[in-house]
Amino acid sequence: MEFGRILAKELAKSGGNVKILHGRNIIGNISPDIEWIKWLSYEPEFEKKRIEYFDSKKVSELSLEELEEASRYSRNKFFARLFKIYGTIECSEEDYMKVYDFMCNESIEELMLSKLTSEELLYAKQEIIRLSKISKEQLSVKVREEQRPEKYKQLSMVDSYILHLISNINYARSVADLNRRIDAQLERNEIMRQRSLYYVANPYTEK
Repeated sequence: MEFGRILAKELAKSGGNVKILHGRNIIGNISPDIEWIKWLSYEPEFEKKRIEYFDSKKVSELSLEELEEASRYSRNKFFARLFKIYGTIECSEEDYMKVYDFMCNESIEELMLSKLTSEELLYAKQEIIRLSKISKEQLSVKVREEQRPEKYKQLSMVDSYILHLISNINYARSVADLNRRIDAQLERNEIMRQRSLYYVANPYTEK
């Protein structure tokens, strides 16, 4: 059993008052549980119509594909509810582990894509291309502003999707900058070390 799941089980036993979060690129992005709640709770118009259709039919009247689709919508509602109580005293040990396993095994990006229309995805693609070309300072400011909880709640779903992806771009740029700074410092340190060795070996050389 992986360490993360062992830790999650221990936290679940302790009353679940501490959340253990899992997801790609957690650092520099919106907290995974907040994103999951927003996207699992969201029902676009086309999805609402499908749910109404399923509600009007008997189970025996639905095809296997339709049953799987209806089950997916029900599961989204179920986990939206669990995420809202995750890390609280209301969350049972069993439900705590369900949420943790869900985060580990499901893709938030796939959920996002399934909730957006073709028009929204086309807009998102164009906007992400545009934002990827602005300066890292401008991008960082935009990401920090939109990641504020009160601001994030107000973002449309397509803008929330864009933020998710540009946060990854911003984080990658920050990591690249950090790596360059570290490499430059290592190079300076090596130069200083070589100088120190030289002066030790040649104590009467003018510095």
